[in-house]
Amino acid sequence: MNTLDRKQRERQLREKLILDTAKDILNHEGFANLTMERIAADIEYSKGTVYNHFSSKEDIISALGARCMTKLLNLFKRATNYQASSRDRISAIVIAHSLYAQLNPIELQNMQLIKSQAIRQKVSAHMQAEVLQLEQQITSIVIDIVSDAITAADLPNNSEGKRTANGIVFGLWSMSYGANLLSVSGIPFNRMEMCNPLDVMWDNSQRLLDSYQWQPLSNQFDITQKYNEICHNLFNDEISRLNTTVKK
Repeated sequence: MNTLDRKQRERQLREKLILDTAKDILNHEGFANLTMERIAADIEYSKGTVYNHFSSKEDIISALGARCMTKLLNLFKRATNYQASSRDRISAIVIAHSLYAQLNPIELQNMQLIKSQAIRQKVSAHMQAEVLQLEQQITSIVIDIVSDAITAADLPNNSEGKRTANGIVFGLWSMSYGANLLSVSGIPFNRMEMCNPLDVMWDNSQRLLDSYQWQPLSNQFDITQKYNEICHNLFNDEISRLNTTVKK
């Protein structure tokens, strides 16, 4: 049941309108052209109305970032709930991040704004807390998969357990983060006689897991076949959307 009253629903719709409009300006004209005045003019409300929802354009940027992270979080939840080995689940996380980047290239680039100190220091405490909570949920999913692997003896259980978990999480995070950004950078990798960064990242992610002795090791299966299997089982809709986008 919808428990919101009329005024609450109207406020929700206005907030969505503000964020959708801000996203459109940001995507097509850049951060410099995103102002509270411009948003108000485009949605045909007063500037005061925009300020009733968000205290600054930095808060709007953070709210857009939170929407992006929610999309990524939903993909990660699908990966962590996958009824498969811990190695397949962590591999599904890598694929989920890659698919998000390919389907939302402009969003991915815009999300870098909220990581800037110049933006963060102007964001309200409330919005900072919301973004932090989402970041913690995303990293917790990955940490939980690592913990499950140690419990299941897919990863060696030793005194270096916490260090191992941090190393795997940070290693996959930094690898995916860099490869995904490079993939949408417009750099002509093929003309530089270099492979697609996402293909290299998939290979390297498996090598990283092997280096920690995460079972089963990649010499026991075909990593390309494994990629296709996970995509088929978890991300058919995203693959279809991606193929449609490429054809266009």
